[in-house]
Amino acid sequence: MPFGGGRYRFTRSMVEGAPADPGVYALWEADELIYYGRASGDLVSIQFALLEHLARRAGSCTHLATHYGWEISLDPAAREAELLAEYKAAYNRLPRCNQGGG
Repeated sequence: MPFGGGRYRFTRSMVEGAPADPGVYALWEADELIYYGRASGDLVSIQFALLEHLARRAGSCTHLATHYGWEISLDPAAREAELLAEYKAAYNRLPRCNQGGG
């Protein structure tokens, strides 16, 4: 099932509106999807994970992101794996920032 989240500008004020729930998120640089990630819940919410990327404390190239989206999920690890598998099937590779571990 394709990513169903919206698409928002990747700025602090926009990320502060992201949910404090578990789920998955996507990062884009302009029109290119560059990363799929997950927020497992407990201490790491979607909002927290996005703020970490915005502050350049997570990921090797995600600081290039210009937009983001999210989906709440009860099983973020399984949903992230599904999204990555779909992307790999379509493009024969992982998103650019997932290739080196994020």
